[in-house]
Amino acid sequence: MVSQIKREFNYWSAILNRIVAVIRFLPGRGLAFRCHNEVIGSSNNGNYLGMLELLTQSDPVLKQHIDTFANKGIGNVNYLSKTICEELIDTMSQKVLTHITTEMLGKAKYWGIIVDSTPDISHVDQLSVICRYYLNGHVYELFFCFLQIKSHDDKSLITDILDLLERYDIDITNCRRQAYDNASNISGKYSGLQARLKERSELAFYIPCAGHSLNLVGQCSVSECINSINYFGVLQCLYSFFVA
Repeated sequence: MVSQIKREFNYWSAILNRIVAVIRFLPGRGLAFRCHNEVIGSSNNGNYLGMLELLTQSDPVLKQHIDTFANKGIGNVNYLSKTICEELIDTMSQKVLTHITTEMLGKAKYWGIIVDSTPDISHVDQLSVICRYYLNGHVYELFFCFLQIKSHDDKSLITDILDLLERYDIDITNCRRQAYDNASNISGKYSGLQARLKERSELAFYIPCAGHSLNLVGQCSVSECINSINYFGVLQCLYSFFVA
């Protein structure tokens, strides 16, 4: 029984190592995981299953596994389903977050925060959170997480950010830098997000986004030309129509 358990352990560990390698590769190249189906052998099963199929051409262990367990349906363990894939992605993301917070709370101590929001394909607003800190002679600027937000007002944003920091035991008083765009709810001198964060950490200096500042300069310049106003106004209306 011990020998059998060891063989099973080694087998599934070998399969898991190959699957984890594919999961690490795809987001590193900005590639999507899934497509229209999850059928092994289909040309529309996405990059995740497609790469595993490709590896079978030179990997006899993975080939035997897919030949034996693929397309068996619900209730059969094969580690190939989207459910297992998403569980592995979540586990790996938590490992990355733990690494970032360990460095921030340890030797780095002082850190900066960068946030910006944009709607995803389902029109749900997501706040992207990026942490920036200095450690061992290098400046690290790392993606931390997405936060789903219900409102863009400054009170709601500061609450969401403080809840996130508290969840990972990150001390807000060690924040030394905050960088956002120039929107009034963010950059407001008295009631914007940057002002509310400075109430909790006086040394968290606000640095506006240079790219957004340049964009505002261009916008103000264009607004002096009536032809440009009409042209971009029509484009904006068309965009709003199709998005809706």
